[in-house]
Parts: sequence; structure tokens; C-alpha cells
Amino acid sequence: MFSAQRYRKVGFAVLCVLLALAAIAFVLPLWSAIAWGVALSILVSPINTRLRARVRDTLAASLTTAATILFIIGPVAGITFAAVAEVTQAKSEFEARRIQAGGTEQKDGLSVSSLVARADELMRPWAERAGIEDFDLKATVANGTKKFVENLPRIIWNGIWGTIQFVFALILMFFLLRDGYKLRDPALELIPLPRERGEAVLKSISDTVHAVFYGIVLVALIQGLVMAVGLLAVGVPGAWFWGLATVIACTIPFVGSPIVWVPTAVLLMSQGEWGKGIFIAAYGAAVVGTLDNLLRPVIIGARVKLHPVAVFFAIFGGIVLLGPVGILAGPVLLSVLLGAIQVLREILTSETAPPPAPGQDATSTAAGP
Repeated sequence: MFSAQRYRKVGFAVLCVLLALAAIAFVLPLWSAIAWGVALSILVSPINTRLRARVRDTLAASLTTAATILFIIGPVAGITFAAVAEVTQAKSEFEARRIQAGGTEQKDGLSVSSLVARADELMRPWAERAGIEDFDLKATVANGTKKFVENLPRIIWNGIWGTIQFVFALILMFFLLRDGYKLRDPALELIPLPRERGEAVLKSISDTVHAVFYGIVLVALIQGLVMAVGLLAVGVPGAWFWGLATVIACTIPFVGSPIVWVPTAVLLMSQGEWGKGIFIAAYGAAVVGTLDNLLRPVIIGARVKLHPVAVFFAIFGGIVLLGPVGILAGPVLLSVLLGAIQVLREILTSETAPPPAPGQDATSTAAGP
């Protein structure tokens, strides 16, 4: 039979559950920004800790956040401006070669339509030999352009929403850097283990985030170097610059090296350099494009002492389920799961361990003879 006090407890518990569900519904649209904000704050926390020892918490968090913004936006902006300059120079050189070879200047110059027409002209005989009678690259590009224009409002909105999430992530990172250390003790109190074991669980999460970051950066550097070597082998101008652009592209989820080697291969083929174009396409897809899948799990697994196969499935599953943030969230969730299992094992072991003998405390029993 329920008493009035029991009814109040049940009602309060139901109210807490409803409030928790409402809070989850409010933050669910920004879960990606929250995940990135937490991950960024973990990555830059060592810098913020050193600054906090010299200046106030707010100033330290502000300086760390500003440095993070420069670190993220600076290289992308620099590569973008340099890429425009490189493309402009390549366009001038290519048009000069066309004028020298043909004797007269083409009216359309090096435009997208002229490249597509040239590639269609060169690829059509090969397509017909392969049995593709209805090959029409111009129609394919036109259809792709039409679909792009139709989806342009959604693309613009996705860009705006991505910018908003980036701003929210930076705001959350700032407050976590400024006040996050105050949450450490409450978090440790929630872990049903001695403080040193709880510290180890939190450290494993931090180590996993840092390992994923180092893995992404190191593999991107290797991919950029390998891409530059391949471009040098076929004599592409500015090979080292495009290698650096590959490094930047490979640190961005869902972008990667194809943004460099696909246009390069198409441009070489449109110039009639079929051997070089096919080589770059095969080299980019088979070598550069697979390095991250091979090396990243090994590097991350070595740092956090996890099997590379488990790390590979954690990264792949995280990206499929959560999108770009899954590249960080997948390994972190795996680390948290393994930590929770370890906590559960220790709890069960402590509950089933025999009581200490008379005159012998638990510490000496655990230490052994």
C-alpha cells in the first residue's frame, strides 16, 4: 500500500525522468557541436593548464580558444588562397602551351566547358571500345550541375548550420576550459571506485582523444608526402604545395585526398596525358586513399593499447552512425566501454573476494604474502 510519502518520491522520480528527456531533446540538435567542443577542450587542456598557472582562468581560456581558432582556420585559409594562385598560374601556363601548339588562341580558354569537351572527345573512343555506346560526358556533367543547382539551398543551409555548430563548439570549449576542472570531483564521485582508479578511467578517455588526434595528423602528413611524391613522378607543377593541400584535406572528415588527385587526374587526361592521368587516379585511390584505413587504427591502437581491428571498427562504425564526429566519438566510446567493463569487473571481484583473516586488513590481503 502506497503512502503519501511514497507517492511523492515516485512522482518526483517521474518528474526527473521527464526533465531529463526534455533536456536531451533540447541538446540533441547540437550533439555534434557538444562532442566537438568536449573533444577540443580535452586536446588543448594541457595548454590551458599552463596558461592558467600564470593568468586568470577567463584570460587563459580566451587565449587558448583564440589559438585554437587560428590553428583551425589559419591553415585552411592559407591553403585556399595559395590554391587559387596555383590554379591561376596553371591556367596561364596551360593556355600558353595550347596557343604555342595550335598557333591561335582558343576563344573559350581554359574553362570548365572546354575541359569537359576535351575530356569527352578523348574518352569517347575508349568508351566505345569498352562497349559503352551511349557515353556522353557532357550530358553527365550537365545533369550533375543541374542536381547541384537544385540542391544548392540545402547545401547553403548545411554550410550555415555547420558554421553555427562550429561556433557553439568553440563556446562550449571556452567554458569547459574555464570551469571544467570544477566538474572533475563530481565526475569522480559518480565512479564507484577509489579515486586513483577513477582518475585512471578519466585519463584513458583523455589519452584516447589525444591518440585519435595524433593519428589523424600523422596519417595526414604521410598521405601528403606520398601524394607529393606521386605528383613529382609525373611532373605536375607545384607538387609539394599540392602535397600540403592533401595534408589539410586529409584532416577533414569526408573530404580527404580525392579533392586533390581527382581534379589532377582529370586535368592530365584532358591534356591528352592519359598515362599520367590514369597513374595519378590509380595511385591516389589505391595508395594514398587507403593509407588512412591501414595506418590510423595501428597508430591509435598503439597509443591507447587497443587492437587495431577494434579501433578500425570503432572509427568506421562511428563515422557511419554519427557522421564526421564519429572519427573521435567511436574510439572514445570504445575506450569508455572497456573502462566500464573494467570497473564492473573490479566491483564484482571486490564483492566476491573472501573477507580478510582476523588480524589482517584488506590492504595486506590484496597485496598478498
